[in-house]
Amino acid sequence: MIAQPHFVCAGGIVLALVCYRPVSAQTAASSVNWEDLAPRSPWVFLGDSNTYAGGYVAHLEARLRAAVPQLKLLNLGVSSETASGLSEVDHPFKRPCVHERLDKVLMMTRPGVVFACYGMNDGIYDPPSAERLEAYKLGMKKLAEKVKATGALLVVLTPPIFEPEPVAAKNKFGPTDAGRYAYFAPYQRYDDVLEQQAAWCLTNKLKAAAVIDIRTLLKEEKQRQLTSNPAFSYSKDGVHFGDEAHALIAQQILTALQVPAELQDQQPTAEQLTSAVERCKLLRDAYLSATGKNRPGLAAGIPVWQAEKIAKAIK
Repeated sequence: MIAQPHFVCAGGIVLALVCYRPVSAQTAASSVNWEDLAPRSPWVFLGDSNTYAGGYVAHLEARLRAAVPQLKLLNLGVSSETASGLSEVDHPFKRPCVHERLDKVLMMTRPGVVFACYGMNDGIYDPPSAERLEAYKLGMKKLAEKVKATGALLVVLTPPIFEPEPVAAKNKFGPTDAGRYAYFAPYQRYDDVLEQQAAWCLTNKLKAAAVIDIRTLLKEEKQRQLTSNPAFSYSKDGVHFGDEAHALIAQQILTALQVPAELQDQQPTAEQLTSAVERCKLLRDAYLSATGKNRPGLAAGIPVWQAEKIAKAIK
């Protein structure tokens, strides 16, 4: 069983002060562990809105900063982003693609490790399709090639889960009157799309240093929660997770990378979590502004040099 969380509000993000023990810690072809990764700074996180929100990155930052002060974590996720370059007709703007900014991100950050988590938007909320799945594979392969060409290690996180229950409660499933699906009118079994993507990631055709299965853990923990709370869900819209899921993802990463047990068990304080959120958001906005925004509506960041200076001063 998982302990009941105590929550703290930090920078607009609610963070759970609880130690989650993963039920599953599956990896595929993992050839690295904590000793390999700890000296490689910075760790750069790429992904869509759940990465941009920053919960799991802040949890990791709060846990790891105390052990390795020189390790820098940079959250460079972007809401709405894909690896495939696909976009639904009814999206208010063409979905951003990581390849529009990847070269500049890699050149500017010079990462030691890149974590990549894509898939939620890559099926553009349509039923399963061989063509869309192939576009996802090609986008991920291109990402892997560019990351490895820099000498950085690549760690792939499987796509998470899509939750149909919050969508069903609002009667928002597609197709629309125009006969199309979109993020606001998704295919009812859209999670089948993510299941296909995750299964492919776990074959590690990308030859990543590690593939971490966050999807299985989220599914298993949700089933346990449903036994006592039939209304449980990680999200309010099927897509954007609350902190329960972010805490689980962070713990799964720590476990899969064989971070020492004493560090996994050491719980960050509310102050440490608040500081982690502040640092991550400050650096995220600065680096996204500097490396080229590929999506409207992103927060403006201060110059990177200034953000770095302020981040170092945050306890």
